[in-house]
Amino acid sequence: MQQYESVLKRLEKTAREYTNIAPENGQFLSILIRSIRAQNVLEIGTSNGYSAIWIAAALKETGGRLITLEFDRTRAAEAEAYLQEVGLDDIVDVRIGNALDEIPKCDTTFDLVFLDAEKNEYRRYLELALPNICPGGLIVADDTVTMRDEMLDYVEFVFNTPQLHSVDIPLDDGIILSYKTGL
Repeated sequence: MQQYESVLKRLEKTAREYTNIAPENGQFLSILIRSIRAQNVLEIGTSNGYSAIWIAAALKETGGRLITLEFDRTRAAEAEAYLQEVGLDDIVDVRIGNALDEIPKCDTTFDLVFLDAEKNEYRRYLELALPNICPGGLIVADDTVTMRDEMLDYVEFVFNTPQLHSVDIPLDDGIILSYKTGL
């Protein structure tokens, strides 16, 4: 991660403006990706690319690829520029558009899906992505403590769907980590 550190530090200064994840969440994602040797990851909510750099850096080690979805063209362009600056643009596919429209276009099987976009759409995002998440795949939802009221249907879904095993993790603004079984 050292070769990406200067850009990550620069982007950490924009965390409030861009509602980026905390550095410890980036480290958590990186550990998960490396642990499961992820090959394909879907990120919903790119913003300026801070989390994408964490994810892509881990995927560079595993030989994997990232598809990241962003609604805002300006933010997507910023993310692409930062990914290019750190030399990770070759393993990241930045797609611009509404995630609800873009997820069905993803014909890849994902080892991990990271949700960090419109909180009230988390359940719909997951329902669209779930058929493409491999058994043993992980779903990481961000902001699950601080913005829980906006995603109550998601929380109910992940804790009451037989093919998902989920746990609340009190990291930064909260994470729900879900594991997809082979059911």
